[in-house]
Amino acid sequence: MKGISKAKWLPAAVLAASACFALLPAFGRAAGPPGETADPAKSLLEKASKALGEDRPWMTRVEKGLFIEWDTEGWGTLRADYTRLIKKPDKLKVDQDNSAYNHPFFRVYYYSGGEAWGIVNLTTRQSPQLTATLKTLIDRVDGIAFYVAACDTFFSAPAAPGDTLLPDAELLRAGCVLKGDTTLFDVDAKTHVLRRRIENKGTRVSIFEDYRKDDGRTVPFHVTVYDAGKKTNEFVWEEITFDGKLDDAIFEENRPPKQ
Repeated sequence: MKGISKAKWLPAAVLAASACFALLPAFGRAAGPPGETADPAKSLLEKASKALGEDRPWMTRVEKGLFIEWDTEGWGTLRADYTRLIKKPDKLKVDQDNSAYNHPFFRVYYYSGGEAWGIVNLTTRQSPQLTATLKTLIDRVDGIAFYVAACDTFFSAPAAPGDTLLPDAELLRAGCVLKGDTTLFDVDAKTHVLRRRIENKGTRVSIFEDYRKDDGRTVPFHVTVYDAGKKTNEFVWEEITFDGKLDDAIFEENRPPKQ
């Protein structure tokens, strides 16, 4: 059996993408009515966050579905049963099982209390990169609301010409800068739900589709990630639930002993 490279055993596509196109900085905006954000770019992101129900607090989140890694080097397209468990403020478990699709990969990743580890085909793995990747997922678990609170600069931007991923969508684009990194958001002009996020200097793009409403929240059940113009990862969720009971012990399984 082929070995698993370091890149392969790390969790794929936990973050969706960053880009820097021609920007229109939002300087010199007149203040709006009391209680309303003066910056129209930030205001658009606030509307998108509210449309998604991100203002509804939650403590636990469980996502179950199919994860696809398209055209991987040496293995082709991989499919896995995928479960992601999150418990605020700092606990995460990702269970990725390819065995149901005739492939010998079993991967489980944990993050708890600032430490991360993974079990890959019964072998324990740890690395600074794994820790940083899972911490970023935890930090940004609140979606657009995270960026609204954390970004130091907001701007409006024109839609990119020749859009082939969402050719018929009527979109409004806003962006923000966080610690020097730029993120662009394409928001549906009518519903204000997020349709696309662009990061990593434009090399990675995430498309959000199949929105479903549940208990005041609007959640995408289909997320497709493109890297450098190529489809790389896809999540097709079957179930997304909030505030179910998750014991802390779940996030301590297989923790390696301290060295």
